[in-house]
Amino acid sequence: MASHTGLSWWLDQIGRIPLLTPAQEIELGTAVQMWLTHPDGPNGCPPGIRRRGERARDRFIRANLRLAVHYISKHCHRLAKSYATEDLIQAANEGIVKAVEKFNPALGYRFTTYAYWWIRQSVNGWIDKHDRLVAIPASHNQLMGRINPAMRRLQRELGRNPTREELADAVGVSLRVFDQLLINSRPVDSLDHIVNDEGLELGDVIAVSDLSLEEQEQQEHRWRQAQELKQLISKLSKRDQQILTTAWGLDGVERTRREQAKALGLKPRQLEQALQVLQDQLRGMAVQLVLVAVPVHQIPPRPRLQRKPRFRVCPDQLAIPWPSTNAELMNHCQTA
Repeated sequence: MASHTGLSWWLDQIGRIPLLTPAQEIELGTAVQMWLTHPDGPNGCPPGIRRRGERARDRFIRANLRLAVHYISKHCHRLAKSYATEDLIQAANEGIVKAVEKFNPALGYRFTTYAYWWIRQSVNGWIDKHDRLVAIPASHNQLMGRINPAMRRLQRELGRNPTREELADAVGVSLRVFDQLLINSRPVDSLDHIVNDEGLELGDVIAVSDLSLEEQEQQEHRWRQAQELKQLISKLSKRDQQILTTAWGLDGVERTRREQAKALGLKPRQLEQALQVLQDQLRGMAVQLVLVAVPVHQIPPRPRLQRKPRFRVCPDQLAIPWPSTNAELMNHCQTA
């Protein structure tokens, strides 16, 4: 038995499947539509209609697999140099499946004419998904394809290079979306790419900023300060928050002091005075926040010493009796 590669075996197998006649296309397409468009849904329709629809869909797909191969071999020469032919054929087969499920024979068109559009959409969608390392929206892929034709047309009409505003208007998007399209159209390269004849890689020439431990602590400290400032600003009134947001550029818009005052409906001097008052208020709130955060240190009371009771006796309770006569007194003095 002769050995075959995967692609040659696949082509040999689908080449043995007979093509459908126009009458068979109408018959199979009608059975598929009766199943998929049933009022109870594809899973809720009667079992007989569902089985006939599934068999008709499978036969319809198998009989038109060579149409996908024909499209890839005829219209995808450039893509075949960058991607595997098997992957492109698989993407085209997904378009065949969608075309079979959407094909309505009552409109009077041949299936090949209808399926070509779905095959092209499926292949283009697969390319958009796998062509970039970073995925971007499918709508942006379609808009990016309009930029170069619009630029060439405007160059012919204007006799010069068009501006960003003119290109955005020609593509039909806003200036913000157009700037995002330009960012998405930038090529993405690998860090292992060789940039010179000596074998130098791209990753070796890119500056890397590794933060030291002290820099990381400083960055975390600044982040905590920013969070505390944001918390303090949220406690102010809405008018004061608007003044600080506009004056400090917290909304991401850079303005001069005169433009800031005009946006707030104030004079520049009034804005300076309001900022000074708010800064003093925030400074006082920050001090209060620190005082509240510091735990109060209470000095424990000194323990009370147990004093020894003093021994007190009355004169009549003395251990030595007091002499009562002169003779006893003289005798007591001599003894002492």
